[in-house]
Amino acid sequence: NTDGTVSVIDTTTNAVTGTITVGTNPYGIAFDSTNNRMYVANSADDTVSVIDTTTNAVTGPLAVGAGPWGIAFDSANNRMYVVNFTDDTVSVIDTATNAVTGTITVGNGPEGIAFDSANNRMYVTNFTDGTVSVIDTTTNAVTGPLTVGTGPADIAFDSANNRMYVTNYIDGTVSVIDTATNAVTGPLTVGAGAYGIAFDSANNRMYVANNTDGTVSVIDTTTNAVTG
Repeated sequence: NTDGTVSVIDTTTNAVTGTITVGTNPYGIAFDSTNNRMYVANSADDTVSVIDTTTNAVTGPLAVGAGPWGIAFDSANNRMYVVNFTDDTVSVIDTATNAVTGTITVGNGPEGIAFDSANNRMYVTNFTDGTVSVIDTTTNAVTGPLTVGTGPADIAFDSANNRMYVTNYIDGTVSVIDTATNAVTGPLTVGAGAYGIAFDSANNRMYVANNTDGTVSVIDTTTNAVTG
């Protein structure tokens, strides 16, 4: 985040093989599986850098909204959705042309974003107002907001059960959204300062990084029991 670079790790050996210079204070990163590119949200200079993963050459920067934070790829329509924390918007990038094609207004202080590949929707966590906005990626219309916990930060999609899991940083919980109905269940109590979250599709588990107490909580997504 501080030195404006992206490190490259060979996942076969876990060796760091390179360092790529991008924009100022890079934060979110997402992979475009269609064009084999990484898109990096640079939170301090309001841009997105594009890395060709074949050559690690950088193009851009692309100008987006104020304070770009989270970023996610819509694999159905070949678009990147970039969450802009400062101006409460989401920028849409056409990854075929790298043109910014739209700006969508969401809730207050948007941070995290995840793609529901079953229903072609983006779910955006709004940290300041404790909600999640839902974007239909076919039309870019916004529905919601859905009320979750206090300080929703990050979000991940459980593709096995079609649910979104939202980390609530301030109250140390995880809210669960059924993406078929957008009904919110939970909250599940995890550690203090729940922040990052990722889905293990092999074992049907969510792993939650708890920033304040230095732990990781494990959620069995079949039962929603917190097991560690």
